[in-house]
Amino acid sequence: MSGLLQHYSRKLKTLRDQIDPQALQILKRLKDSGYQAYLVGGGVRDLLVDMTPKDFDIATSALPQDVKRKVPYAFIIGRRFKLVHAKRGDQIYEIATFRREGSPEEIESAQEGEKLHLEENFFGSLEEDSFRRDFTVNSLFYDPIEEQIVDHCNGLVDIQQMMIRMIGSPEKRLMEDPVRILRAIRLSQKLNFSIEPDLRFHIKNMKNELKRSALPRRREEWVKFLRLPRPDLAMIDLFDHGIFEAVLPTFQTLFENDDAREEFLTHLRDIPKYGYNLSDPIELFSAFLNIYIKVAYPEGTDPEKLVDDEKFNRFCRDEMGLFKAELGVFFQALQFKTALKKRDSYMKKGERRRRSILSHQTFGLSVMLGLQTMDLSPHDYVFWMAEYQNSLNPMVSDKNSNK
Repeated sequence: MSGLLQHYSRKLKTLRDQIDPQALQILKRLKDSGYQAYLVGGGVRDLLVDMTPKDFDIATSALPQDVKRKVPYAFIIGRRFKLVHAKRGDQIYEIATFRREGSPEEIESAQEGEKLHLEENFFGSLEEDSFRRDFTVNSLFYDPIEEQIVDHCNGLVDIQQMMIRMIGSPEKRLMEDPVRILRAIRLSQKLNFSIEPDLRFHIKNMKNELKRSALPRRREEWVKFLRLPRPDLAMIDLFDHGIFEAVLPTFQTLFENDDAREEFLTHLRDIPKYGYNLSDPIELFSAFLNIYIKVAYPEGTDPEKLVDDEKFNRFCRDEMGLFKAELGVFFQALQFKTALKKRDSYMKKGERRRRSILSHQTFGLSVMLGLQTMDLSPHDYVFWMAEYQNSLNPMVSDKNSNK
């Protein structure tokens, strides 16, 4: 183990320039005030597997009110699970106090309504906090100032062996929070790691526990699945584990049809080609639903009828967790797409009518949807993009009209 620790410590030392300097400043402030402070979780894990971290979370021995006092522009959030958010420009840094499990006596003495979340607010030591985390690869702490890794759960071994392993009993931990089922599958896909056999066994056996989880938390996972480099492989894994059968029955039906499944996965792989902003949930879900409709309704469907299709709406609302406003924008973009197929009609309109089409709020999304399903050809795409650019620059438009 000491050899692994030295190896990965040297590796992180060479990656110091990839650590957010604002996170380093927050760590330094806490440490200079006499507190323990570490980078923890996904940011450390991603550095170790040669991925660029999306964010850097901080764990500390300082209590939330102490963090707020020592770190500028820091705010305590949450009523039950108190965290501190430190704002630096557009970036938010999450700072959590070390926590531990509550004793049976402590939990028993709590009021009934508080028991579900009570354990999250027993403050503890770094080691106790390590064992409260979900997977060993997420339990690594790193102090970039002292250049020290702390690994109480053998996370480095599993990083080396490319393994997703639950901390503690998989059955107990999945029962505590069934969304960990989705997190395990997603992490294995993101990192290209294997799922440890006992954990894999319990995922398949306990998939129906996901029905107990809150829909907004599942929605959050679906978003992250769709943003993976290979969402098609992740979808196959979800199907193989029986997850669709448990909480996405619409996709269970689709994936049981070999031809429909292969067509859908092919289109899913191609989503990045069409210029969608995948960081925007509206565009992400629109791209996803667009190919679902193409596969599930091979004879085609009228967008106006789809608005009233209860089965489709139930899938979007109750299985995927789409917001009403998101679905509204998608339906509007589908309906507006029909106008983009009528280039001849557009060319006969006056300048004011043309501008109203080009300034429509779903214009860009509708163009991408049409190109994705081949309702618009590449020539159509070039035409509409040129018209849009000219509308932004009237001088260019006037020159073109005078040629």
